[in-house]
Amino acid sequence: MKILCVCLSATIQRTVLFDSFAVDCVNRSNNWREDASGKALNAARVLNQIEPGCSVAVCPVGNSNAERFMHLASNDTDLYVTPIYIEGNTRVCWTLLDTKNGTTTEVVADEALNSLQIAGAEAELKLLEFVRKYMTSFDALLFAGSRPQNWSANICARICEVAHKAGKLVLADFRGDDLLGTLKLTTPQIIKINEEEFCQTFGGLLLSEEELVSAISKKSQELDNIIVVTRGRKDILASEKGKNYRVPAEQVKAINTTACGDSFAAGFLHAYLLAKNIEKALKEGAHCAALNAQTIVPGSLKPSEE
Repeated sequence: MKILCVCLSATIQRTVLFDSFAVDCVNRSNNWREDASGKALNAARVLNQIEPGCSVAVCPVGNSNAERFMHLASNDTDLYVTPIYIEGNTRVCWTLLDTKNGTTTEVVADEALNSLQIAGAEAELKLLEFVRKYMTSFDALLFAGSRPQNWSANICARICEVAHKAGKLVLADFRGDDLLGTLKLTTPQIIKINEEEFCQTFGGLLLSEEELVSAISKKSQELDNIIVVTRGRKDILASEKGKNYRVPAEQVKAINTTACGDSFAAGFLHAYLLAKNIEKALKEGAHCAALNAQTIVPGSLKPSEE
């Protein structure tokens, strides 16, 4: 099996552990690590732990800190990254883990608006050409993560369209205008989204449990596809062309909840491609998310040694 993972928002992720963490005071960490990250990269890492060598990630990488990002990526034995170099910086994120209270706080540092460098038509064409050229060698596209403001508004739709024209299955894990714009051009066979994102994208309001189940079913029937909605510790809800599914999230003692959604997407897609069984795929996705929650590495199924 071969899965191409596309990420427009690659990240240098620093995960910092504290015995306890409090605002408005000095906090001293007891350990930290850095990883090449971003939603689709996290998913690619998990996919390669499920089936070694099954996934390649492609992402824009800012020239200013590209050496640092690629050093992290090349030293990760579960990650194979093809960079598309652009001007500016790859963003940096911090995950703050309070081991006493079991909380995860994420801080995302995008480039300031006034210092944004336009990714440029050349970079976008290079990315699209890579997807177009190599998509025929893959079984599916997993496209996840937010679109930085320096990429054109229709880039998500164009990437999904390339995969669709190649006859490949697409799992889309993004939201809002980018998802709505994509649906005007092509319909991903699988939309994976969390509850808040689903409501904001398709309704604008938080819904009751009954209303949410109904809304997912109606939207799946309308789009003639699969919609999967994750909800943290609550049951995972899904619908295939209007047929509803519900699978419990595995309850574990979480160390780091960052990338649990990415791990779910990886496990779900891999299992679905193998058996085309949604219920089995939902359970595998839930299991991968639970394993990831027990490690400090974003997008990993391996127990933490730290």
